[in-house]
Amino acid sequence: MSEKLDGMRALWDGQGDLWSRAGHKVMAPEWFKKDLPQGMVLDGELFLGRGQFQDLMSICRTHVPDHDAWKRVRFVVFDAPLVPGGLKSRLQAARETAFNNSDSLPFAKLHPQTVCRGHEQLQKMLGEVQAEGGEGLMLRKAGAHHRAGRTSDLLKVKTQAEDEALVKGYQPGKGKHAGRMGALQVINRKGKAFKIGTGFTDAVRARPPPKGSVVTFKYMELTKDGIPRHPAFFRIRPDVHRDEFP
Repeated sequence: MSEKLDGMRALWDGQGDLWSRAGHKVMAPEWFKKDLPQGMVLDGELFLGRGQFQDLMSICRTHVPDHDAWKRVRFVVFDAPLVPGGLKSRLQAARETAFNNSDSLPFAKLHPQTVCRGHEQLQKMLGEVQAEGGEGLMLRKAGAHHRAGRTSDLLKVKTQAEDEALVKGYQPGKGKHAGRMGALQVINRKGKAFKIGTGFTDAVRARPPPKGSVVTFKYMELTKDGIPRHPAFFRIRPDVHRDEFP
């Protein structure tokens, strides 16, 4: 298990470029990438720090890189997906190929992994991470071969559930929100339609996420029909592509 980072998913292709989850090239400076291993694909996150997702996205989405800003970014690696075998074997291959010298990759590092030995240890680590401003934990099945997409081999652990949804429309605001957006009309990856009506700042209500964009929301649980209960807006996710939704 490991901390769930509040970063931008990125794939190093082993040929000279970093790619976003949506398949867009990340315009990182050449000096940031030059020591990453040729011939080995690495999966990880571009990370600025806890609670700094929006600042990170501003840095990573520019077409002309801000060199001073990129010096604050780290590529945190948690998998080498094309290496055969389970997670332990894949991380060992990455360590031997790219991370055997701590000085060779000043802007990249392997994400620390801890063997989960039970529920008590899991809850203790989750509490420590969230007390320091972290999002939660990721649980990985150590012996599982890599599988693309969402699988049961990889689970998020949080005190509150979180997911993404595609914005389809808006419900007008009433009362104090008259003249602004009242709720987002969205669908999740299973095509379930619902509304998100809380969690917005006044600025977001005045200029809501555009139709076709993807947002992250938090919720308590799912109903029997698979609808999130008490969904609350969290943030816009420009790194998630709309093609992931029906």
